[in-house]
Amino acid sequence: MEAKNSLKGLFWRSDFYGAYTDGGMSSMHSGILNGLLKLGHRAVFASSGRMKLPEGIPFYFIPHSKLFWNYPEILNLPYNRKVSKELTKIIEKEKPDFLYQHHADFNYSGTILKRKLGLPFFLQCESVQFWIKEKWGKLYFKKLLRDIEEIQWHQADAIFVISEEVKKHMIYYGADGKKIYVNSSSVNPDVFRPDIDGTEIKERYNLVGKYVIGFTGTFAPWHGVEILAKSVKLITQRIPDAIVFFVGDGMLRPKIEEILKSDNVENKAIITGMQPFELMPKFIAACDVVVSPCVQTDNSTEFFNSPIKLFEYLGMGKPIVASKVGQQSYVIENEINGLHCQQKSPEDLAETIFKLYKDPDLSRRISNQARREAVEKYNWINNSKRIIEVYNKMFGYKS
Repeated sequence: MEAKNSLKGLFWRSDFYGAYTDGGMSSMHSGILNGLLKLGHRAVFASSGRMKLPEGIPFYFIPHSKLFWNYPEILNLPYNRKVSKELTKIIEKEKPDFLYQHHADFNYSGTILKRKLGLPFFLQCESVQFWIKEKWGKLYFKKLLRDIEEIQWHQADAIFVISEEVKKHMIYYGADGKKIYVNSSSVNPDVFRPDIDGTEIKERYNLVGKYVIGFTGTFAPWHGVEILAKSVKLITQRIPDAIVFFVGDGMLRPKIEEILKSDNVENKAIITGMQPFELMPKFIAACDVVVSPCVQTDNSTEFFNSPIKLFEYLGMGKPIVASKVGQQSYVIENEINGLHCQQKSPEDLAETIFKLYKDPDLSRRISNQARREAVEKYNWINNSKRIIEVYNKMFGYKS
C-alpha cells in the first residue's frame, strides 16, 4: 500500500564495479530500497552494472564504455556526459521526486542534473574520495578529483554519510556540515535472524562439533584479517576444537595463507572464498562467535568505515567480538551487545574469544541484546525513514 504523501526516488549507483553484484554496497542499496517499499514509497534504480534488487524496482542499466575499462581515472569523465543524457530520459519517464546518487570518483552527473532539471539532489558518501585514492590507490589527477568532489558536495541538497567519522573528515576538507546526515550501515532483520539453520554449512565444511569463530567480508587491510590470522595459533592453543572460519576473499588472502602456514595452523582455519549474499545468513548461523577486528590503517584520521558485517552479526543474534575503533566503539557496547578487543592485538582478540568460550551465559546475554538492537535501532527501514524525513524537511510534504 502506498503511504500518504508517497515519494519516488531515483537511485543512481555510478561507480564501476563490473560483475561484482554481492558485498556490502549491494546490501546497502537493497536494504534502503526494501525499506522504502515497506514504508509505502517507490523507487527506481539506475546503475553502471547489474544489481540484485528487491522485487518491483524498475532497473536501468547504463554501462561504461569498454574502451576505458583499463583507465580508471579516465573512465568516469566521458561517462558523465553519457549518463546525464540517459538519466534525463529516465527522469522524464519516471518523474521521480529526488535523485539519490552514490558518490564515485570523477563522477559529477548529479551536479549536471541538478543544474539542468532542478531535481532535488541527495548524495551518499562513504569517504573523501581523493583522500582514499591518494592513500590506498593510484592518483594522477588529484586536483581534478578534488575539484569534482567539492562541486558535488556544494551542489547536493543533502549528503548522507555512513559514520560520524566520515562527517568530520568531510567537514575538515570543506563540506558544509549543516547538510550532512549520518546514516550508518544497517541490516534487514527479516533476512539475518537467529532462527536461520547453519547445519548445511557446518556439514559442508566439516564444522560439526567444532567451536567456530567466524569472519565475513573482503580481505582488505582495514578489516583486520591479518590480525585474525595471527590469532589462530593462540585461539587453538586454548580451545583445541576451535576452527577459524574466513568467509570471503580479497587482496590479503596470500598474506593470510602465509601466516597460517608459518604458524603451522593451516588445519585450524578454513577460507571459503567469496560467497553469494543470499547464503551469508547460513554462514553466520554456522558460527559460535563472530569477529570484526577492524584496524585503523592511517594515523592521520579515525577509522571511518561502517562495516555491514557488524550489523549482520547483530541481526543474527550472535556473540560479537569487535575492535574498539571508530563506529565499532559505540555501536558495540562492551558486555552489553558484544565485547571489545584492542585493535592490532592478536593476543587480546584471542583472549576475548576465550572469555566467551568460557562463559555461555555472557554469550547468550549479549546475543539477545544484539538481536534487539538490530530490530529496533539498526534496521534498514530506519535509514529509509531518514532519507524521507530529510526530503520532507527541505522540500515539504508532497501533496
